[in-house]
Amino acid sequence: MPLDLSRMDAAALKRAAREYDEQGFLLLSGVEDVSNRLASELAGRIGADETTLDSMLDPERPVVFPPEVRQRLSKVDTSRELAVWLLHRLENLLGQLLGPFVHVSSSFHGQFKGGGTIEVDHGGYNPETKFMEVHGAYLLHQDFGGATIPTSPSAITLWVPLNTCADWNLRLYPGSHRQGLLSSEFLALDDPRLASLEKPVDVQAARGTAVVFNAMLLHGTSNPGPRRRVSCDIRFFPLCGFLPSEVHMLGDDPLRRLSERLSEETGATLRAPLLEDRVFLGGEIPRETVPSRSVLNWVNYIDGLARGRSDEALPHLQRLANEDFDSSGPATYAGKFHNRPVSARTLRAVRDRLSVVTPDAPELAELDRLLIRLAN
Repeated sequence: MPLDLSRMDAAALKRAAREYDEQGFLLLSGVEDVSNRLASELAGRIGADETTLDSMLDPERPVVFPPEVRQRLSKVDTSRELAVWLLHRLENLLGQLLGPFVHVSSSFHGQFKGGGTIEVDHGGYNPETKFMEVHGAYLLHQDFGGATIPTSPSAITLWVPLNTCADWNLRLYPGSHRQGLLSSEFLALDDPRLASLEKPVDVQAARGTAVVFNAMLLHGTSNPGPRRRVSCDIRFFPLCGFLPSEVHMLGDDPLRRLSERLSEETGATLRAPLLEDRVFLGGEIPRETVPSRSVLNWVNYIDGLARGRSDEALPHLQRLANEDFDSSGPATYAGKFHNRPVSARTLRAVRDRLSVVTPDAPELAELDRLLIRLAN
């Protein structure tokens, strides 16, 4: 049953968090205002008036946009105003699933599936394909593994339909976020290796609903058809030293909230982003061996990097790869992610904010020590 964000209480939120930890995604309802806001953002991006926007959202009118329109829709800048609005609207949910420190992706996609049949295995930034990603079906992938830079395997994608359409479903593989890095390549819907995963779930677009899913969850587009599906997707990250973007803090005392959440959570999916926060705040994390493919291997990896122990860190990244599923092995991910620089500027900005919010917090000294190590 979807989590109704318009009538969510603490008990419902905790039940939903347990489901997210296990399945890797949540169905949401009661988010008509989010659909409206994102539709308005898309209209502004291409200069569409209300009548034109209504036509664009009509599922019975799947026309192919000109290349310049597709280019604008394939990468829509996330204004700070929009980021703050979304964080305020989703604060309780994000605080439960991600923690009190949040980056919002600097851009998001406008998807108008229909009118074109090309399958895509990359983002919408490639002029060689004339930005047909806006219309084409996405092959299966994990957001974290498919990225070209390290971010966080604990990131959350918010997928928001802007119209109602039975075609062009969002296909999700429940529990696949707990199977490690599955493939460095995008996968076809009939890939025989998929038989080893749980049966997929196809989500039809319905305005006023949404899906949040984990960055390690295998997903893509299924059920192409004659009608048009319109959607947006935007991402939220825990505190990430690889990202130069602004770090937003949820609540009046994020350090206290982080400590409370760490004492509460035992599931790996919910615990990992909190531990990532601790690492990039310069704090200590438990020294323990975790199972291969567990997202907690990434926590151990960034902890080694933050402490200047790059060689010791690498095996933890390699343990995140699912070598039974992906024959290319962990070397591919090491080539993409290993030894990327940590942004001292990002962490220094966090330190400056925290010194105002909680000036006497002992964690500030830990963050200072981390900044000194990065400077050296």
